Amino acid sequence: MIRGSSALKSLTNRRLYSTGVKFTSLSNGITVASELDPNAKSSSVGLYFGAGSRSEHLHCNGISALTANVLASQPAKGSLLTSRNDKEFNGVIAQTTNDNVIEAGKLIASIGSNALDIAEKADLTSQKQQLIAQANFVENDPKSKVLSHLYSSAFQGYSLALPTLGTAGSIANLENQDSLRHLAKHLVNHNTVIAASGNFDHDRLVEALESNLKIAEGVKPDVKPASFLGSEVRMRDDTLPKAYFSIAVQGEGLQSPQYHVAKVAAAVYGDFYLHSPFAKYTSPKLASIVQEYNIVESYNHFSKSFSDTGVWGYYAEIANKFTIDDFVHFSLKQWNRLSISVSEAEVARAKAQVKTALLREATGSEAIATNIAKQLLLVGHRESVRESIAAIDAITVNDVKEWGKSKVWDRDIVISGTGLIEDLFDYNRNRNEMAMLRW
Repeated sequence: MIRGSSALKSLTNRRLYSTGVKFTSLSNGITVASELDPNAKSSSVGLYFGAGSRSEHLHCNGISALTANVLASQPAKGSLLTSRNDKEFNGVIAQTTNDNVIEAGKLIASIGSNALDIAEKADLTSQKQQLIAQANFVENDPKSKVLSHLYSSAFQGYSLALPTLGTAGSIANLENQDSLRHLAKHLVNHNTVIAASGNFDHDRLVEALESNLKIAEGVKPDVKPASFLGSEVRMRDDTLPKAYFSIAVQGEGLQSPQYHVAKVAAAVYGDFYLHSPFAKYTSPKLASIVQEYNIVESYNHFSKSFSDTGVWGYYAEIANKFTIDDFVHFSLKQWNRLSISVSEAEVARAKAQVKTALLREATGSEAIATNIAKQLLLVGHRESVRESIAAIDAITVNDVKEWGKSKVWDRDIVISGTGLIEDLFDYNRNRNEMAMLRW
């Protein structure tokens, strides 16, 4: 039996000291949600609305990120304005001191109320240049590129496949009218949330927003469900020093009751970095295999969730291209074991790691505010940290095995790779590794 970490217990006690999330609906129908933490040294207030690249089409890809960046470029006295761009939502966040939260709320309210006017008068030239630079960075960074194309291949034919920030070509053609149409459709009261976190008075923030925030009425736009397609995309580049690739199956959405089970299943295999001083002490069996045969430099398993679907798999980097097939074979055979022989100890360790990651992510006022808004916009309710931990604790070995049988065993995969991937064998070869003959 794995004993609990004292550090984890300390972090849990500290993190759960928050007084919980308070919700208030303004007269215009907008929800204000804030988590009060007496220990917070700063606060954040954000205006979030459901949109992101999933709300776009091919010829306006990048407009949601560009629009959010424009709104976040307004003068801000006493606050730091930033934008948050995701596949399914965007946000403008004001980070400030605890004593200045009301002024930050008024600033956010002013931006939301005058968003159309700001977008109409904005000079997009410099903002487009900055966004193009960010989009090019994604394409030039091997890991970001592989994962971006992984999603694009998995959900091809749907808006979920579009790059979060757009492409250099699509961004260059965007105009002010595109932003106005985007805001008119998505920045409406039933698709907007004000989320905040820090040490302040919730009621005073609500009063400031009630008198200053004016947003048009409208319904939340429908989102077309995306279907997962087993497929592959290869971007071989022999000028790069390694092979960078990812293999995944369809995962769980944020709304799925199996969301936490998928997280635990990914943590069963965990992460590995060859040059870490702790590499030899990495627990998962896959880590022991790759060290014995020296076949991979690093890998990390993930469970990435969108509102209604997701991807579950790993990203790996291999310097010796002749060991790519060895690693793919051993890793996918370990995936087979998820349905057959995963142990109590492995699941216990994975649950502890998932809880630790959950608590680590839920620190900092901006991260907490964004998490609140994300769950409200994409799920419809906020699951507290206590509820999440309770759900993770309730997961059993049988739950993980049943999930592996239904989601991993003999399921279609999606492959994305760049760099020295000459020896990344064909799709059918790798697809056949997703099950084993048993008699």
